[in-house]
Amino acid sequence: MIEKTKIIRHLEKDIIRNCNFINFIEDNTVYQYITEGNSVLVKGRSDENWLYISSTSQTELKKLMSQCNEDEYFAVVEDWMIPFIMEGKMLDWKLSCVKLYFPDNLKLPSNKGDCDNQTVSLVAEEAEYIYSNYYKYQQYVTAEYIRERIKKGVALGIYEDGKLAAWIMTHDDGAIGLLNVLEDYRKKGYGYKLTIEMIKRLRKNNKIPFVHIENDNEKSMNLALKVGFCKYGDVHWIKRINK
Repeated sequence: MIEKTKIIRHLEKDIIRNCNFINFIEDNTVYQYITEGNSVLVKGRSDENWLYISSTSQTELKKLMSQCNEDEYFAVVEDWMIPFIMEGKMLDWKLSCVKLYFPDNLKLPSNKGDCDNQTVSLVAEEAEYIYSNYYKYQQYVTAEYIRERIKKGVALGIYEDGKLAAWIMTHDDGAIGLLNVLEDYRKKGYGYKLTIEMIKRLRKNNKIPFVHIENDNEKSMNLALKVGFCKYGDVHWIKRINK
């Protein structure tokens, strides 16, 4: 039997590449670990049955994929891995992002905003409201997933006029995400304020703050770079199906 602690120690040797992987193992149900040389694959459950892979070897990845013929959902896939994952399969959908991380030695900028509204911790009862106002990404999340993230991760919001106007939380792999500011409350610095507070919370929990942003999402990318995040590389979430 492969020990979880040994897998995590191995993954920590390349902590920025594998921070998603480590967080997923620690916070979700993992039902299978597979190793091949220095490569690791896990199968675990959050909203779907996800596969996470850490590898730098085409030969090892090919051997790992031979044991995953029926699996559909793959997380944080690097560019070079896609042909091996998709061999003999069809693409149902792919979400592509740039992975960025906040360096450990970087000083956090001051959290100044145009409004004095404070950040508060979200509660699970707000999940349906958040989902109904998360139009662009409803294909990739569910209200139940959001509810679980509020319960298990860091989830913050800002209220104005008695209404939840902006929010942010961590995904099932620890990535900062689900950031949204309602249209009537934009240009007040809420996204910046929430991002800074999130970084503080993650650092307090000894976690690496990191985020995934689509290339065409200029506002979010500019915000992340302004705060001090550094680009790591392109990653993808894939659902594949049989031909």
